[in-house]
Amino acid sequence: MRVDVHTHVWPDRIADAVAENMEADLGFTPIAANTVAGIKAHMADAGVDKSIVLGVAARADQVRRANNWLISLADDNLVPFGAVHPDLADKAGEIRHLREHGVKGIKMHPVINGFYPDDPQWFPVYEELGDDMTLAIHAGRLPHQGPDAPLYAAPQRIANVVKRFPKLKVIALHLGGFYMLDEAERALMGHENVLVDTTWPPSIRELTAETLTAIIGKHGAHKVCFGTDYPLVDMGSESDYLASLPLTSGQVEGILGENARRFIGL
Repeated sequence: MRVDVHTHVWPDRIADAVAENMEADLGFTPIAANTVAGIKAHMADAGVDKSIVLGVAARADQVRRANNWLISLADDNLVPFGAVHPDLADKAGEIRHLREHGVKGIKMHPVINGFYPDDPQWFPVYEELGDDMTLAIHAGRLPHQGPDAPLYAAPQRIANVVKRFPKLKVIALHLGGFYMLDEAERALMGHENVLVDTTWPPSIRELTAETLTAIIGKHGAHKVCFGTDYPLVDMGSESDYLASLPLTSGQVEGILGENARRFIGL
């Protein structure tokens, strides 16, 4: 089974506007349509069986509406992870709502939503997630951030959460630290309940095979999973690059899907 743990889609009525904003804010041009039909067509071409669709809400009053839409997407191909927001009054209650509707995890984006993940306001969320739901969290910077920008998603902040909630299942996105790989190595590599994904737009090919193989070896190939940030990155090209690394066939199969399948419970 091939699983992309890091994708985004939006309702058709706003998809074009969101794509334009992503390109303006991040500087990345989507490679395919950021819609349900678009991702399913792309998955079929790339040989990907399941995609984790990560929810993001810009405001607290958007969370329930976004989550109910995400819930409606669940099928054999798309696995929704719910959205949360720091201004949401009953964060733990939203996790219960998601669990009641079969959702297997949530996405947190400290940079976009402007919060520190080890802030105690989030502790009820981690407690509610327990050991059966999964937290996918942006780790590291964003491409356009200046050197003085707050490090909301610093790997050490995520490590603080992992230490306080050792049973929590975490996927630290962007190899545990987008543009912060040294700190990711110090803070997150080796934690048993932490997977990292291979999302690195505009392409994981920006990292040499030697660098990527070293990261995988340090963390353990069984704790690395395939992610792309679709619609920003092509699933087929990324999976081909990962398959070309000097790894065993079992390690490649784990990274491309089996590790995520077991960890998330797909």
